[in-house]
Amino acid sequence: MRRIVLIIFISAACLFMLNISVSMNQCVDYKCFQRKIPLYLKILDFFDRHYNYKRLTREIVGGVKTEEEKVMKIFAWTAQNIRRVPPGFPVVDDHIWHIIVRGYGADDQSCDVFATLCNYAGSESFYAHLDKSVSGPRIFLAFTRIKDEWYAFDPYRGIYFVDAGGKLIALGRLKEGAEYSARPLKEGDTFDYSGYFANLPGDIIVKLGRSNIQFPLKRLIFEVNKWVRRN
Repeated sequence: MRRIVLIIFISAACLFMLNISVSMNQCVDYKCFQRKIPLYLKILDFFDRHYNYKRLTREIVGGVKTEEEKVMKIFAWTAQNIRRVPPGFPVVDDHIWHIIVRGYGADDQSCDVFATLCNYAGSESFYAHLDKSVSGPRIFLAFTRIKDEWYAFDPYRGIYFVDAGGKLIALGRLKEGAEYSARPLKEGDTFDYSGYFANLPGDIIVKLGRSNIQFPLKRLIFEVNKWVRRN
């Protein structure tokens, strides 16, 4: 009898906890607000996105063996499938997977998609903004580790960076001012990156963002640490 009562109590406690309201952030045209949803729905949505990321990554890099080839396949897929925001359409930002489903996004969102899929493919990746040494627009680039080197990618414009021999050029050499070419995936895509790479950090420190915490264990650790900092 005690065991039955205990099971009923634990079940009731679990049902109560799973129905607790939690917040979900959403931004539309850079104006952010919070929505309330039950905890069980947030958990289900998280795992749904997690397995969709895994499935999509396998489809993109299927049959590819080297790490560089995988990154380049993801880069080409992102540049082709995450198009620029159509005129008159809102910039909506809530989950990375929703950007993929919509098929369009701003420059930072395109980087977010690319970095997330690279992480799922096993290549550590994040994105950050760069300011120009003199006046100029702020840009977002994704940074991905391939073997022991970090490389920059601009999935929004479909441009990557190579040396005189046509090979990917590492961030360290870009910062030093080595000669490079901004190679577009599509003919006609151009952008002047001069004045940006001088502001690259000397040591790459991975900026922990949502593209790094889509895995269940990493997300759990992140949420626990966030709760500890708040309390």
